[in-house]
Amino acid sequence: MINNSKKVINLKNIQSTIILGENLSSLIYSCKIFCIKGKLGVGKTTLAKGFISKLTGVQNIQSPTFPLLLTYDLKDNLICHYDLYRLKSSHEIWNINIEDALNNNIVIIEWPEIIENLLPKNKITITLNEVDSEYRTADIIGNKNLLDLL
Repeated sequence: MINNSKKVINLKNIQSTIILGENLSSLIYSCKIFCIKGKLGVGKTTLAKGFISKLTGVQNIQSPTFPLLLTYDLKDNLICHYDLYRLKSSHEIWNINIEDALNNNIVIIEWPEIIENLLPKNKITITLNEVDSEYRTADIIGNKNLLDLL
């Protein structure tokens, strides 16, 4: 049984969001699925950028809104960065090979709501909330032992 917990982190600027992504990347040895929620423009891709850049050294991280999936090599693994914003039905997800990614790779999913009921319970969900034009909060739900490491 997974002992889920919630942690709230204050993000005072874009750099704080990037740092949170970097910190979350340290959890990949215990959790491989990271879901990022929030309204348009709240910083989902910025968070993913910190995560992916920390692990791969790649600086030019783009939003996968139009291709739906971008991948990044990581030693003997792959980071699969999905953006499901444009999907209209959960059935469409099988066209982009997510089942294989969930079983074998590190997966970051922006806009995961359409498939949440299909995802494993061992995941970390980050919801970014806009307080004002710069300030955000991140509500993070996941295994308590992992969240204590943040």
